[in-house]
Amino acid sequence: MIAVITGGSGFIGQNLVRRLLTEGHEVRCLIRPGGTRVAHDPERFVVRFDEPLSLLDCPALDGADVVFHLAGATKAVGPEAFTAANVTPTRNILGAISARRLVPRFVFVSSQAAAGPAPSCQRPVDEEDNPRPVEAYGRSKLEAERIVESFGDRLPTTIVRPCAAFGPRDRDFLTLFRLAMRGVVFYPGTADHWLSVLHVDDVIDGLLAAAQSDFSMGRKYFLASPEPVQWRTIGQHISAAVGKPVRHVDVYGPIVRTASVAGELIGRLTRRATIANTSKAALARQPYWVCSAARARAELGFQPRRSLPEALRDTYLWYRQSGWLRGSHRADGAVA
Repeated sequence: MIAVITGGSGFIGQNLVRRLLTEGHEVRCLIRPGGTRVAHDPERFVVRFDEPLSLLDCPALDGADVVFHLAGATKAVGPEAFTAANVTPTRNILGAISARRLVPRFVFVSSQAAAGPAPSCQRPVDEEDNPRPVEAYGRSKLEAERIVESFGDRLPTTIVRPCAAFGPRDRDFLTLFRLAMRGVVFYPGTADHWLSVLHVDDVIDGLLAAAQSDFSMGRKYFLASPEPVQWRTIGQHISAAVGKPVRHVDVYGPIVRTASVAGELIGRLTRRATIANTSKAALARQPYWVCSAARARAELGFQPRRSLPEALRDTYLWYRQSGWLRGSHRADGAVA
């Protein structure tokens, strides 16, 4: 199989590249000028996603069996930046594929944020629910989904919405592990909130199943854990993984909102996206980021391979072996 990947330097993208190369597939990564190096050294092609001609002339698409479109941004200085990062590239790459009369499978990696939160744990969102994104990132991913759907009469497309993911090369959960090693875990007012969560290897399983299934053309799928979990429980499992007692601190909501507004202002002044921003705060305010993977189980045979404690333990061991945790040892024996 010849697979073209956008966003191959990102968290999920790097793990997808590794899996495909391990399984013997040919991998071609589309990267921006000056883009981050992609791990595992796949074939690289420099393109400008905001310039359609750059994609029209790109030889990486020749003979491709599947295109995995993961490139995008999860934080930005404003709605226009989310559109530039998540919507415009989607339109342009689909336009280039269509204009060249190519027909690879096109798998768009969207987000649970495009659908919005669930009303309760007992009523997870599914693919038939009307989308209700609550902030600019989710709205941009939903707009990109609609562009993908508009090409459905010309290309075999599939939309995949992963829930929150963690695992090797993820820096968001890395912060929680680093805090746990110091004996404390902070939650931005979310300790008792519920979410669906998956190890990245399970996400990759779902993406590959979607790319190879005859059922998936023109379909949309959530990828999620069988049961939701609270953030506090995740913190407890991380505490067990690192082998240290942890104090759990749920930051008071108004403090989180004040920090998000300040972070948004700083981002606009410096033109650099910050971790604390109003989009992240809007996501954090929702108590139920819970979705159902029933369709993926029925049509793709999707099934997570490890329990949450096992997956978090494996993630901790990868961080230690790769030197991502201070005081841990890399495989070459060096100390981080």
